[in-house]
Amino acid sequence: MYSDNHANHVTTEKAFSSSLVNPARKQQSASLRRFSRIIISASVVSTLLIATLPSVSTTYAANDEQTFTGSAPDRAVSASSSGSSPESSVTSNTAQELHYTQVAGGYYYTVALRSDGSVWTWGRNLLGELGISDTVRYRHTFSPVRIPHLTNVTATSNSGGGYSLAVQADGTVWQWGDGRTPSQVPGITDARHVTAGSFMSVALLRDGTVQSWQTPPQKLSNMMNEEAGKKPTLHRISGLKNVVQTTLSGYDGYALKKDGSVWTWKEADEAGSTPSKAKPVKGLTNITFITGKGGQLMALDSKGRVWRMDVQGKRIPYHHELKVKTLDASSNYVLLVTTKGEVYSFGNTVTGKQGKIKQLSDIKGVSAGYYHSLALSSDGNVWGWGGDKYQEAGAPATSSGGMVYIPVQAKLGTDIYVNGKLLQSVYPAVETSGTLQLPIKTIALTLGATFEVHTADGLISHYTLKYNDRIITIKPNELQYTVSTLNKLDPQEEQVISLREPIGNYSGGTTAPYDMLRGLGLDVTWDSNTAKVTIDEVN
Repeated sequence: MYSDNHANHVTTEKAFSSSLVNPARKQQSASLRRFSRIIISASVVSTLLIATLPSVSTTYAANDEQTFTGSAPDRAVSASSSGSSPESSVTSNTAQELHYTQVAGGYYYTVALRSDGSVWTWGRNLLGELGISDTVRYRHTFSPVRIPHLTNVTATSNSGGGYSLAVQADGTVWQWGDGRTPSQVPGITDARHVTAGSFMSVALLRDGTVQSWQTPPQKLSNMMNEEAGKKPTLHRISGLKNVVQTTLSGYDGYALKKDGSVWTWKEADEAGSTPSKAKPVKGLTNITFITGKGGQLMALDSKGRVWRMDVQGKRIPYHHELKVKTLDASSNYVLLVTTKGEVYSFGNTVTGKQGKIKQLSDIKGVSAGYYHSLALSSDGNVWGWGGDKYQEAGAPATSSGGMVYIPVQAKLGTDIYVNGKLLQSVYPAVETSGTLQLPIKTIALTLGATFEVHTADGLISHYTLKYNDRIITIKPNELQYTVSTLNKLDPQEEQVISLREPIGNYSGGTTAPYDMLRGLGLDVTWDSNTAKVTIDEVN
């Protein structure tokens, strides 16, 4: 859908990690046993790859005390990224037009849907989980990356292991990750919601029926895999109508109907086979929400009580001392949001602590990632905590070992417009404590300017940026740049202009402060409230 030919410092990383989602039940089929072996080997390979990656220092926003906006998929929070109280850190986001509406955490990455229908990601890009080519390696990024050319999105879902889905307003479904850039899933034109799974994926259609298909295998550039490129076979799940929500757990599918009943079916685990007919789950009535992400089905009833189904199919009360409005689960732990907007975490939690997350309030939704947790507040802010090795929590780690113990606020992704057109870049604008850093190579290419890196004795001596008759010269680590003219008919003296921050590098992309572009005679503005920077030629 878009080209990565002009990406900055593009490197190729061989990877064979697979979707790391635990099966819903202890199934004995040969395919599941094979998958278990794949998981184990994938984890080992991924760990080895991580250990060999060069360290990329983050020079921006480590002590950023500004507040930013964010949010998650019907899950929410209010906390501070700089040690202040959550109430003091949440400022004027309620007055802002843009905010997050959904958020979901995966294996070292996060996917968030913004209110304008754009999709933003942060964390690690190993197999295209950030919606960009897997040849563009992000070791880490807390600054949200906008998935290029994916617009008018109304709902998203990810398997947790790297495969993601999105529904556009026209009812089409799009997929990315596992070695793929965004592409349309053929044959679906009237979807309302989607559920991405490790084995199977599901689309809830506007008429209340459900279609499923096999989640495609990884599509890696250095491997031949004919199955990865095949058109999926869609199956209409028999016995389902008036469905309002779906969830998956391994090969088990679950559907919540409008009348509060829960139905289940078995997905096909062999090529050419079809899913079973759906049947009701006994013991569950007046249900308002379901999730199977933790392996076993969990259900929330209309009285705010959570139930967990055991392996015998019996319902077990789960923390009935709490009145719950929504929840999420992973294979290791559970997040509960009470009707008061408080968040509780139980099980093998991402911080090792049980119970109430004291720093969070006014939350409407949560997402249980593998090593990090996310919350979405009522005002559209996203908060993250737990493992932050790749900055998947939404900010640089605040504790040793790549950890975030007190929830940090994720930033609202910044759009870049050049001469009135949205810049489709695989490198983000980086909001720091002092300014906004822009991916200068991509911007120069779009403007028709020339950006060059000059070296001496193997080290960078200076950078030059040429546009029309002007040239900017700047040295590494300096808080000033020089502007000169190439117009010999109207010679001008060199101008030395100060900057708040030097030119730098962010996760493999060269960046420059946004106001440096004014030295080229351009009209450059940045509005942090609307998360937009504009770069225009002056007539």
